[in-house]
Amino acid sequence: ALTSLFLAAGHPHLIHSMVLAEPPAVSLLAHLPGPRADIGIETLRDIRANLVPPLTAAFRAGDREGGIRHFLAYMLGDADAWDRLSARSKAETLRNAGEWDVILTRGVLFPQIAPPTIRGIVAPTRLLSGEKSTRFLGLIDAELAALLPNSRRIVLAGATHQMWYDQPETCRAIALDLFQRSH
Repeated sequence: ALTSLFLAAGHPHLIHSMVLAEPPAVSLLAHLPGPRADIGIETLRDIRANLVPPLTAAFRAGDREGGIRHFLAYMLGDADAWDRLSARSKAETLRNAGEWDVILTRGVLFPQIAPPTIRGIVAPTRLLSGEKSTRFLGLIDAELAALLPNSRRIVLAGATHQMWYDQPETCRAIALDLFQRSH
């Protein structure tokens, strides 16, 4: 979702419509308006202090499992989340961690994107949010809904950040409806 957001911002002519499922555009937390401003700043500080450094250190040390363990613990507020995954889920997660290796050893986990840049994205957009997802992703999605001029936010009841696993048919239907309307 974050990659799609940056693509739309940098090359709007390539995007006819998009569905974003909780892009972690954490830099937006520094720009939340009104009563959400303090919680945004506090949340951003916490992410920068308690998520990014340990995650980066683990991946730079070649400890994928330790990095993912920390990520899940932070995101879910559950230090034992990794331990509860099935062997198959752990293996699949580790197998798909290659992009994290690149991002966390050579790139930036959460690149900056400014509100005026997002306001310039005019493609019809659906923002999918999980009702039971991590709180900071909901803050970001609410801000994206306010910034994107042609967007609609849909909060999926009972869904987590893994909404495409939790409610695949609902997500699919929302995406297909948007794509059919915009083409």
